Amino acid sequence: MPSETTVSRRDRILAAAEAEFAANGYTGARVERIAETAAVNKQLLFHYFDSKAGLHKAVADAVASRSVIGPPPGKTPVERLRKLVDQLVRATWQYETLLSGEWRSSAAAMAKSVVEDGQRTGHFRDDVDASGVSEVIIAASFGRRTSDVESQRADVDHSRFVGSLVQMVVDHCSWR
Repeated sequence: MPSETTVSRRDRILAAAEAEFAANGYTGARVERIAETAAVNKQLLFHYFDSKAGLHKAVADAVASRSVIGPPPGKTPVERLRKLVDQLVRATWQYETLLSGEWRSSAAAMAKSVVEDGQRTGHFRDDVDASGVSEVIIAASFGRRTSDVESQRADVDHSRFVGSLVQMVVDHCSWR
């Protein structure tokens, strides 16, 4: 059983690695910076995680477990879509480089489910490709990060982006 010191060192390493990978991606992240930030030697990282890839996987798994995209609340598909897009954009802004393909697939399935629910209840057109719409939502959520990082973190920018994305999707899906 790990001692308190072991647990706290491992947790410090994971926290430092999360910040490093989130800021610099896998390629730009440096094990030396992670070790320095965690106040441990580099060999301890390899002892716990075997490799940079092993450390990245541990961090990505931890982030994915905290960033689960669940069924969004709301009375109408439009309200649920707005809540879902808000969750997706917040997660991608914070953890873009740490969200796995599995996470993206799960998020796309949730978006598709909301669109299909809108189709079943008559809020959205039957001829809309729910899979295509969900792919656009995911792509836009991740693509937003490519612009100025500092300005996108402002709540007003976030709200405006989410509102615009939801409005485009609703306009596309709504009966004309």
